[in-house]
Amino acid sequence: MTKMDSYCEYIVKKKNGGKELAIQALIVVAALAVFALFMVLGAVIPNFSMITTLLAFGALYGGYRLITNMNVEYEYIVTNGEMDIDKIIAKRSRKRLLTVNARTFERFGPFKEADHASENYANRVYACSTPNDPGCYYAVLNHQTMGHILLVFTPNDNVLNNLKTYIPKQAGGNALYGNRPDAH
Repeated sequence: MTKMDSYCEYIVKKKNGGKELAIQALIVVAALAVFALFMVLGAVIPNFSMITTLLAFGALYGGYRLITNMNVEYEYIVTNGEMDIDKIIAKRSRKRLLTVNARTFERFGPFKEADHASENYANRVYACSTPNDPGCYYAVLNHQTMGHILLVFTPNDNVLNNLKTYIPKQAGGNALYGNRPDAH
């Protein structure tokens, strides 16, 4: 009897907090200020009005690109216990953050920031909607290129079910549904 491959994917949208909203507001103000500056320069120096008009609208477009680049999603693709995590920026570009195997998890469970505040990790990877989301989970593992890492992610039940059989029991693989807000 052959074992069927397990596969699932899930996308989580990163929620922008107060810091990101403040940065977006500053970008809008800066883009409008540069736009106004170039428009005034175009009126004062008529020989360069075409160039300053292009630069003015370029500032608005640059502000638009900066703001939309703050729209981030994370995609989890789980195949036979191996999870690929991609960062999708403004639905225009995709970058592979990391690939991890659930068999290598040293610790796994519901994420609470306070439990990891004093821990020393080589890297912390937050691929979640927001770290204080009640549906966040963490995994601690040794990654071949990133070293000893803390991975924080927001899986749905399908992702958890696909990881479940591969996570070592001593790492917490049996404590899957402790903090899922939509768990039964």
